Amino acid sequence: MITSLRGRLVVKTAAQAVVECGGVGYETAVTPAVAERLPEPGAEVFLLTEMIVRDDAHLLFGFLEARERELFRRLLKVSGIGAKTALGMLALGGGELLEALSAEDAGRLSRAPGVGRKTAERLIVEFRGSEWLLEAAGAGGGRTGEDAEAEQALAALGYRKKEIADALAALPKEEMGVSEKVRAALRVLSGRR
Repeated sequence: MITSLRGRLVVKTAAQAVVECGGVGYETAVTPAVAERLPEPGAEVFLLTEMIVRDDAHLLFGFLEARERELFRRLLKVSGIGAKTALGMLALGGGELLEALSAEDAGRLSRAPGVGRKTAERLIVEFRGSEWLLEAAGAGGGRTGEDAEAEQALAALGYRKKEIADALAALPKEEMGVSEKVRAALRVLSGRR
């Protein structure tokens, strides 16, 4: 298995990168966001990769961050999600995808190419309660330890993830402790600000 490539970037488009390593060029499918962050052709580049072996092809998919590759791998485990669909979902942006999964927002998930309402709902069921998802979403921008603790407290009170995410997103961006966040989120959830 080819798990990473380090070499000279030969070609860069919105959908692929060709990396030359030891005189061999490796065509790697990438998201537009990854392509945008790559240097110009001729520069050295390092890509984490996932290799998919099919009867008719050996395909490489490239990532700049381990979290992106892990999310890609986890998406592939969901029934009905192939490599191209998973890569298309990552094109939404890893942070937005993680947020949509943790908020159980089927509408946002179904905006990805090749993902209909049923597939979005299947994704939600597959990722529901996933410790990895909570950790990965917490590592993504903006979510603090206080947010995670407040989410757990609100979940213990019986609120759904989407309700909790919406309530926490509606809070002012000022510094708050966990108990303040929970009280403020409860006011939002009950309709009183």
